[in-house]
Amino acid sequence: MRSVVFALSLRELKTRLDGRWGGAVWVVGEPLLNMLAMLAVYSAMRARTIGGVDTLLFLVSGQMPYLLFKSLVLRLMEAIESNQGLFAYRQVQPIDAVLARSVVEVLVFAMVAGACIAALGWAGHPIVPHRPLEIFAALTLMILIGCALGLFMAVGTAPPLDRLRGLVSMAFLPIYITSGALVPLASLPPGLQGFWRHNPLAHLLELLRSAWLGPAYQTSPQVGWTLPTVWALGTTLLALSLYRARRDRLQMG
Repeated sequence: MRSVVFALSLRELKTRLDGRWGGAVWVVGEPLLNMLAMLAVYSAMRARTIGGVDTLLFLVSGQMPYLLFKSLVLRLMEAIESNQGLFAYRQVQPIDAVLARSVVEVLVFAMVAGACIAALGWAGHPIVPHRPLEIFAALTLMILIGCALGLFMAVGTAPPLDRLRGLVSMAFLPIYITSGALVPLASLPPGLQGFWRHNPLAHLLELLRSAWLGPAYQTSPQVGWTLPTVWALGTTLLALSLYRARRDRLQMG
């Protein structure tokens, strides 16, 4: 299985980069343009700090993990259908395509995040994390939830239900707004904080920022590890159960 996933990962990476330098530049440039657009908005509002930390650090620590999560769900959702022709080979299973694409997405995230952090360090911003193990734990839970939801959507929206994918993409707007990627939870009224804390991403982004930026960041007291952990375990079990139930049908296309 490992050799199959490795081969599929190389294939996915070549497709992701489009086989040209332009593809690699776009992979790095797309999230950077997203963050620059948000930075321009906050600059126009003359907001030099958010949640007690520099605006740029706040955006990088929120936008990058959120974009990873979004990319995992939406790109894994199409992984099975995109590799349907390979399932004629007995060694290749539908879940192998999902695992391979998730590996590529995480590698792309690591590459872009590394470039962003290096640029921040070069510009004189503090980049040394205060609690690196907590950062790793938060990113791990986020990746697990993203992969589980991606697998669930890949199986649940397989043809003839593929038209539902448009609704899944639209659902990311409220997820984005309530994730805390744009606004720290501590700055919201108590009523909104109580509503937004139902989003596991809001907990993970707050925990990640606190672990990276330290006591300077004003963390909401309503966040914790319990909800994201439950989401990670629950979505993983649900996705694997649905895959097991529909595996033979997915294999035959």
